[in-house]
Amino acid sequence: MKVSLSQRIYFFTLSSCLLFVILLSSVIWTSQAVELAFSRDNYAQQLANQTNALKQLVVSDNIYASHYSVSNWQVLQHKLSSLLKSSPQLPPQQQIIQHSIKSENEILKRLFAQITKNKLKNANTSIKIYLKARLMTQLEAIRSDSLQLSAIAHEDIYQTIKQQALFIISVSAASMVALLLGAITLTHIVRKSFDEVKRAFKQNHSGHFEKIKLSYHSQEFDSIAKAFNVMNEKLSETTVSLGVMKKVVEERTHVLERLSNTDPLTKVANRRALFERGEMEYSRAVRNKNNLTLLLLDCDLFKNVNDEFGHLFGDELLIHICNICGQEIRDIDFLARYGGEEFIIVLPHCDIAGGVETANRIQLSLAKHCLAIEGKEVCVTLSIGVSMLTARHKNLEQLINDADKAMYQAKEKGRNRVEVITPTHLH
Repeated sequence: MKVSLSQRIYFFTLSSCLLFVILLSSVIWTSQAVELAFSRDNYAQQLANQTNALKQLVVSDNIYASHYSVSNWQVLQHKLSSLLKSSPQLPPQQQIIQHSIKSENEILKRLFAQITKNKLKNANTSIKIYLKARLMTQLEAIRSDSLQLSAIAHEDIYQTIKQQALFIISVSAASMVALLLGAITLTHIVRKSFDEVKRAFKQNHSGHFEKIKLSYHSQEFDSIAKAFNVMNEKLSETTVSLGVMKKVVEERTHVLERLSNTDPLTKVANRRALFERGEMEYSRAVRNKNNLTLLLLDCDLFKNVNDEFGHLFGDELLIHICNICGQEIRDIDFLARYGGEEFIIVLPHCDIAGGVETANRIQLSLAKHCLAIEGKEVCVTLSIGVSMLTARHKNLEQLINDADKAMYQAKEKGRNRVEVITPTHLH
C-alpha cells in the first residue's frame, strides 16, 4: 500500500502527540507529587524550628522568676498550635506521627501551665528542676517526631523522582527509536524541501521577499510554497522597511516626550520637566561642589489683569513673560512654569550675585517691553525670590522652598522687588 507524505506526517504527528501527552502527564504528576512532598518537608522543618525556638526560650529564660512573662511562650506556642492545624495532606504513616505530635503538644501546654501557675512558689528546687527537665523532654519529643516527618518526606521525594525518572527515560527511549525508524522513511525530499522553505523564510526576515523554488515537487510542499509566495507578494507591496519604521517610531517618541515635558500654554518646560532637570542639576552641584542658584518669579497682581482685560490677555501676558526671561538667561539656564503665574529659573554655576543680576535684568527688560491692548499699554512687574544651594539644603524641594520664602518677602515689601534668602554655611 502506497502511503503519501502527508499520511506519514499525520501518523508521526499523532504518535508524537500521544507520547508527548504521556510524558507531560507523567511530569505534571511527578511535579505535583514532589511539590506535595516538599510541602510536607517544609511543614516538618517549620515544626522543628518552632520547637527549637521554644526550647531556646526555656533554656535562656528563668521561667520560675517572679517577673517572668509568659507572653513570649504563648506567642510561640500559638504559632506551633496554628501550624499543627494547617498541615498539608499527609500519608497514613505521617498522619500517625502528626497525631502523636498533637498529643505531645497538648501535654506540653498543660505541663507549662502547671509550671508557671503561681511560679510553684511552694515547690522545692528539685521539683522545679524535674518539671523543667520534663518540659525540655516533651519539646525534644515533638522535635524528634518533626524530624521523622521530614525524613519520611525526603524519602518520598527521592522515591518519586527515581520512579518517574525511570519511567520517563523508558518512554523517551522507546519514542526515540520509533520516531527514528519513521523519520528515516521521509528521505531526502522532506529535508531538501524544508531547507528551501527555511532559506526563503530567512530571506523574508531580512527584507528580501523572494519566492520559494522547490527542487522536488510534492502536493504538500507545493501548497506551502504557493501560499508563501502569495503572502510574499502582498508583503513586498505593503511592508515598510525596518529602517523607515524605526525612524518613524523615534520621531513619534521624541514628539511625545516633548509634549509630556512642555507647558501647553507658554511652550516652556512644565513642572514635571522642572523637577527632572532640577534634580539632575542639584545632584551635579552637590557631587562637584558647584554653585547652584534658583529664581522663583511671580507676576504681581496677575488676578487684576485677568479681571480687567480677560483671561486670553492673561495667557498672552504669561507667554510674554516667558519670552522676556528666555532672552535674558544663559543657554545653560533652565526656565520652567512652576504653576499659575509662577516660574522657576535654574541657574547652574551661578552664585547669589549672579542670580540677583539675572533677576534685575529680567525686571528691567519687562519694564521696557509692555503689552498693548485696545490702544493701552499694560506693564506688569515681577516679585522674584533668590536662593542658592548651601550645606543645609538636603534636597531640591528645600532649595525651592527658600526661593518661595524670598519671593513672598518681595510681595510683602511692596512687590516688583528681588529678595534673597541669605546663604549661610555656603556649599
